[in-house]
Amino acid sequence: MNITFFQYLTSDIKLSELLDHYPYKNKLKIFFGRTQAFSEDQLNEKGNFIDYPYIVYNVVPMSQREVANEHRVQVTLVTANDIQLNDITNRLIELLDFKKKVNDRPSNIVDNQIILNSQLMTGGSFLFHENEKVFEQNQYFLITLKG
Repeated sequence: MNITFFQYLTSDIKLSELLDHYPYKNKLKIFFGRTQAFSEDQLNEKGNFIDYPYIVYNVVPMSQREVANEHRVQVTLVTANDIQLNDITNRLIELLDFKKKVNDRPSNIVDNQIILNSQLMTGGSFLFHENEKVFEQNQYFLITLKG
């Protein structure tokens, strides 16, 4: 599921452009579990990742059946400004909430894995970190894959 989710998100050109995510340039902005820096300019003096915006996601299996597997996916978005946060959040919801009618969503078949359904569970939390001057938003999605 981790690879499927990563490939699904990175297959969307709009999201990649909003995040400035270009794997072929070692400019990754979508991470599983935690951020990973490829150059010193992505880190501050404390060693914290500062190449905004970026997404970190975590996947928790909820049920596994013969027909379908359900996973809860937590998506954490970190940006340097609220306009960017809003634009990326809207695109994530278009991509990951299949109840929304969207014409330019990527294929739900990723590397022979079929995403049967995806829906927003909760909008999660919205934080502004005063010391770092960054915005953070957590969202939770329920994603069902064909078993």
